[in-house]
Amino acid sequence: MSNREEIAAIIDAAGFDPARTLVCDTECYPNFWSIGFWRVSDGKTLVMEHSERKPFTDANRDRIRNLMRSNTMIGYNFLNYDQGMIAHAIDGATNAQLKSLNDRIILGNLRYWQLRDLDIYIPESWDVVDLIEPQPNAIASLKTLAGRMHAPLMQDLPFHPDQVLTEEEMDKVLFYMGNDLQNTDLLRQHLIDALQMRRAIGADFGLNFMSKSDAQMGEAMIKSRVERMTGSRVYKVETPPGTTFNYNPPKWLKFETPQLQAILERVRGSEFYIKGGKDAGKVQAPKWLEEESRIVIGETEYAMGIGGLHSTEKNRAVHSDEDYVLFDFDVASYYPAIILNAGLYPKALGREFIDVYREIRDERVAAKRAGDKTKDKGLKIALNGCFGKLGSKYSVLYAPHLMIAITLGGQLALLMLIERAERAGIQVVSGNTDGVVFRCPRELAGNVVKQRLDGGLLAEIVEEWERETGFELEATEYSSLYNESVNSYLAFQPDGKVKVKGKGWTGRHDNDIRTQLMKNPFAEVVTLAVIAYIRDGVPLEETIRACTDLRDFVSVVNVKGGGTWRGEYLGKVVRYYWSTDGDGIFYKEANESTGNHKQVSNTDGAKPLMNLPADGALPDDIDYDRYVHEAREKLMNIGFDKRPEKVRPLRIYKWSAMAWFAVAV
Repeated sequence: MSNREEIAAIIDAAGFDPARTLVCDTECYPNFWSIGFWRVSDGKTLVMEHSERKPFTDANRDRIRNLMRSNTMIGYNFLNYDQGMIAHAIDGATNAQLKSLNDRIILGNLRYWQLRDLDIYIPESWDVVDLIEPQPNAIASLKTLAGRMHAPLMQDLPFHPDQVLTEEEMDKVLFYMGNDLQNTDLLRQHLIDALQMRRAIGADFGLNFMSKSDAQMGEAMIKSRVERMTGSRVYKVETPPGTTFNYNPPKWLKFETPQLQAILERVRGSEFYIKGGKDAGKVQAPKWLEEESRIVIGETEYAMGIGGLHSTEKNRAVHSDEDYVLFDFDVASYYPAIILNAGLYPKALGREFIDVYREIRDERVAAKRAGDKTKDKGLKIALNGCFGKLGSKYSVLYAPHLMIAITLGGQLALLMLIERAERAGIQVVSGNTDGVVFRCPRELAGNVVKQRLDGGLLAEIVEEWERETGFELEATEYSSLYNESVNSYLAFQPDGKVKVKGKGWTGRHDNDIRTQLMKNPFAEVVTLAVIAYIRDGVPLEETIRACTDLRDFVSVVNVKGGGTWRGEYLGKVVRYYWSTDGDGIFYKEANESTGNHKQVSNTDGAKPLMNLPADGALPDDIDYDRYVHEAREKLMNIGFDKRPEKVRPLRIYKWSAMAWFAVAV
């Protein structure tokens, strides 16, 4: 079976007919409009243009109509942009009219449901899947995602959208569109599991989730269930600017120390209000909380703010040894648990929201126990995704009081657990949003069995906290934890597994496609070398020079306004590696006051690699020494090695003709 046949088989499992599934894209200039199709089953491409040299005929328009009517179209930002442009084009729009619509959509933020006001109608028979929402970072451009997926070619739009094109330039735009088609198809391949899950969950709810984000899925699920339960439609309820509310802590939330008791009372007495103007609908927190409140418990300092709780460690390593053992505890399904425990609900949905949310949560638990991974994952993503909609004034889930109850309640509950452990002589060495890491004396510790701590005082403290709060903690034992910061670390488990979080580690090596699409890669071979050195004692240089995967050497960076290298414009998303024949990458736009072009961070010695070699061969000029240097820097940044103290220079002072003295300055 060929690679293309294997892909087609996977797509069939996701519910697509590969022979009738087309990736589609359009491009628009003042004197040029084009549409391209890429057939999933065999990669066959069809491109048509509308210009002075090749004006559309009725036959062209009929062919596009037939393709749109008889195939599933997959695109990126297709719903809001491409489908409206296509509908306008096949209705006979001129190039000038198409460019006008293009500008109204892109510059005027015209939405697809407003096209009817312009007498542009999108046929209901069109079957469209827009990948911009199912991919996990909706603000990412297709160019950024291409870098994260290690697409063969990364290319920016070759000409300014307002430029009148020559025939030669039109050909370049057609080539550019062909590359966009391939990169969109690559994204589709990366999202196979996500699309399969959406089709399965959508069938259960009788809804189409194929072009929806996680949060949109959750909103649609809950809205449809509440409407079915109440027998009436749900509509948004306006919350006027200036509306105020307080956070009412749950009765079980109690502290034993004056410091935390005072924090709780301050939170209880604080007033939150809804903003107006350009920030309409957002919550204004008290200044003291918005700027973060510092709390010290034991030897660890925590920052508490509206965004979440986190400890402040950096450049620090802690280990299990004969006397102590490290345990990481994460709260299972924290947001859903807080939502149900709070007993609060969006105004638009009423108390039925709680019943429906619990019903979906229970269905997810049942699916997990039954081994239905697709349904389990889909419902989990939707339940967690609802959190973002609680703060959106455009959503029926809008509930700022519930959002604050989640962000504050979660932090305070963790502080309650931290306080109890510290008072019992169990140190907390890290805390962040939904979990904590304990450094527990071995005489107070049990053993981890199926993510539960069995035996010991720490287990008793955890279980008591779980009974009081209604939350559930999942345990993992660490042998070592190396922190660059609370959100950047390497955690080693006794069996050799490593949990990595931080800059540039995308999840590709963990087969975590979701995380890969969320983060730009940054010289991942550096982290691979550090892991091999710490765990197995392999010299850094040995790992780096033995690596043959070019993807592990590249970095991808977003450059606002575009980047240049040795005077050559590269684009707004740049892929590069460190080279022995490299130079810095610079911002295209000069500083307004100085006229200088700022260098992009971490690009000294860089060489662009916008086009990956087809055979994946490593360039001859990779600067291996630079990668080794970065690995050594990382070892110091995570606290594995101590950074050498800077030696202060000696300055010579002549006090007399007979005596010289050297002193440090």
